[in-house]
Amino acid sequence: MPQTISQFALRPKTYPSWDTHALEANRDWCFVVPALGLTYQTCYAAVEWGFTPEQARERGIVHELEASVDTMGRMRKRGIRVLPGGDYGFAWNPHGTYARDLLVFVDLLGFTPMETLVAATRLGGLIMGRPDDLGQVKPGYLADLLLVDGDPLADIKRLQRQDALLAIMKDGRLHKAPAVS
Repeated sequence: MPQTISQFALRPKTYPSWDTHALEANRDWCFVVPALGLTYQTCYAAVEWGFTPEQARERGIVHELEASVDTMGRMRKRGIRVLPGGDYGFAWNPHGTYARDLLVFVDLLGFTPMETLVAATRLGGLIMGRPDDLGQVKPGYLADLLLVDGDPLADIKRLQRQDALLAIMKDGRLHKAPAVS
């Protein structure tokens, strides 16, 4: 049977003129997923593909990133739920680099590593309309877990290092087993 999802997710790039008051009034069902990783990478990591930071500035992309960061900060201060997520499949923002969005949340948006991980997990379960079985480590929830060499709360970049991911559990099954020594 189809489910009705009462949440609404916005995927803004830069909308500094948005009425954040309207979003605030609807924050019980509204989520914002800014997809800042691609914009950041376009500004600062596309040189290898012929797109320089100077070109990003000339084309207004650096301004877009700055406006987005400001807008997300204002939304967050008003209690609007902001979650990590991104646009991938581009040369300078390839699939498999999703953990970089977590660093963007810490470095650009001012989230703590814990706030970032909660936004990516618990709020992820909420946005998918499955708060009772996704996004938390609890009995009866689907278990997607990472065993990390190091503390991602002390260094969120640890999650970007494949060698730091000692074990990966997906839906309660080991996808990558820890090495036995």
